[in-house]
Amino acid sequence: MRAANYSSMNIFNENQVKEINKVIKSNFVEGKDDFAVDSHKTSDVKFIYLGKIQKYIFPFIDFCQTANNNFFGFDLHSLTSLKKLNYNIYDEGTEYSWHIDAVPRDPVRDIKLTALLNLSEESYEGGELVLFRANEIICTEFNKPGSAIIFPSFINHKVNKITSGKRHTLAIWLSGPKFR
Repeated sequence: MRAANYSSMNIFNENQVKEINKVIKSNFVEGKDDFAVDSHKTSDVKFIYLGKIQKYIFPFIDFCQTANNNFFGFDLHSLTSLKKLNYNIYDEGTEYSWHIDAVPRDPVRDIKLTALLNLSEESYEGGELVLFRANEIICTEFNKPGSAIIFPSFINHKVNKITSGKRHTLAIWLSGPKFR
């Protein structure tokens, strides 16, 4: 059976998105973007520990685990309260060109899945998530606030340039033992 390219679902409504953003914005922590080691990313990135927002985003975490169980089947490490998540802010003119998500030179783990939650409160144009698997796959269903998407981290992907508005996303990378 062929593995899925991605799985997506609308999880949160507008009021829930606002509440999640409120909690996130009052709990940012210092940090650096461990995965944007080059100039492919022009968005602003803030960080939050999973433990600070876990109860607010439980349906998103559940979606990630269910999608892995049903579509991908990766051996994943457990998520802990100290897992650092990226809160990505794409303003007009920002983008993230083609890349894969990976842990640079980590001898014991690989990032297996990339999970994104659209937490935009205002409308935006552009900013489409595009995957590449033999051809470009534009994930239009992810443009709706409250929607989530998960895909194998080794799939090339990008975020098209924002042409107006702001796009906010929360990223969780699910890792597991090294690929063999």
